[in-house]
Amino acid sequence: MVIREYWMELFMLVNNVMKRKGTADAGTKKRGNFLHQSLFMPKGLPDGAELAYFVKGQKLIEGYKQGSGIVCGCCERELSPSQFEAHAGMADRRQPYRHVRTSNGLTLHDIALSLSNGQRITTDIGGDMCSICGDSGDLLFCHECCQAFHPACLNLGHLPEGDWHCANCADENGLGRKAVLGKSSRIARPIVIRLTRVVKAPEFEIGGCAICREYDFSSTTFDDRTIIFCDQCEKEFHVGCLRDSGQCDLKEVPKDKWFCCDDCKRIYGALQSSVSNGVQIIPTSFSNVIRRRHLEKGLFIDEATDCVQWCILSGKSHYPEDLPLLSSAAAIFQECFDPIVAKSGCDLIPAMVYGRSISGQEFGGMYCVVLIVRSVVVSAGLLRIFGREIAELPMVATTREHQGKGYFQALFACIERFLSSLNVESLMLPAAEEALSIWTEKFGFTKMKEQQLMNYQKQLQVTVFKGTSVLVKKVQQIPNNSVNLPDNFPSE
Repeated sequence: MVIREYWMELFMLVNNVMKRKGTADAGTKKRGNFLHQSLFMPKGLPDGAELAYFVKGQKLIEGYKQGSGIVCGCCERELSPSQFEAHAGMADRRQPYRHVRTSNGLTLHDIALSLSNGQRITTDIGGDMCSICGDSGDLLFCHECCQAFHPACLNLGHLPEGDWHCANCADENGLGRKAVLGKSSRIARPIVIRLTRVVKAPEFEIGGCAICREYDFSSTTFDDRTIIFCDQCEKEFHVGCLRDSGQCDLKEVPKDKWFCCDDCKRIYGALQSSVSNGVQIIPTSFSNVIRRRHLEKGLFIDEATDCVQWCILSGKSHYPEDLPLLSSAAAIFQECFDPIVAKSGCDLIPAMVYGRSISGQEFGGMYCVVLIVRSVVVSAGLLRIFGREIAELPMVATTREHQGKGYFQALFACIERFLSSLNVESLMLPAAEEALSIWTEKFGFTKMKEQQLMNYQKQLQVTVFKGTSVLVKKVQQIPNNSVNLPDNFPSE
């Protein structure tokens, strides 16, 4: 009887231990699930973060984070972490968060733990350009957001010692002036994540002579197969093809700007003239739209709505008065858009704003158009004109503070009026799914046919982003500087 009671007590003891262990395991699993879910929540892992599945140091498969999953690099399907692990042939491991790593070597589990401890993730958006002037050189990097600055652009007489924070990060974290000047802080350094390229590459070979469509060229001597680029439309031509077609007979590489036709020469001249003319007051009809929008929203109206200005900027012009405007435009795009980052880890937005070439992407023909209220840039767009036939508007944005007040309508009207004055026939742009109805119903755009887009991509450096549709419209021919603006345009 005593032995029986002993075994009963032992059984109950073991049973209780197993129950407690099961409860603890369930709690751990539940905590782990919640921990890992933070990776796919706001302020978690950014879309485009490069990921790969590793086993014993060997990369089996790669992709990038998108939404609540991982887009596989080989099949372009969006998968859950577990499905991504199975796709790598490792379904039996059932530990995707400990084997999927970012470009800096951290596992998803490591990053989730860091996020739970208050660290934040940032992308390497500083690149090798000053965030104020857009030039390279000896740069000072913010310890918090990793943006780069020239000390001279910040009016710093000397390089600060220790951890340095830009003014924005110092204000956000309450660090005060000492941190701005470089005193050490206890703020944990952010996790820097490199994003995958979101510029959609064509699925065919691009470029080639615009006349013969051949891709061969001479690189060492000047002969019939030497390639010449038009400085406006950016099309390329064989010297021999230009001569045989009767366009021109070049004897050497031009020392100055070269244009393939009179239209390109005229458009280039008009752009340079607009840049040098600087800031201009927008037409009264455009400012009336802003006033009407303010009235509809019950917003205060003062003289500022009657003296809204706009201008066309070029990062290549190096006008000192334009640099703050370009910097403000870049900040607006970075506020309103996810980072557009190349494989090198450099952000493409500053390169586009300042018209630079970076990571195999050519943005030399890009201009920045801004709308200004009380010396503050409130709306901005990027414009590139590929000759008379087509222009593109790859990015437009309005600061969140000024959205819904008619400023974007006015900016778009200025752009369309300018294109009309140049006799440009069509305007194209990449549109996200949620913005399609705005562009099509309010501004008269339609989806560009695949064949038409393919033809443009074969000849021109057209900007197309993943996950967007390319839209196009005929540029409205505007008599007497007027333009038809949509009355019921929603908040930008």
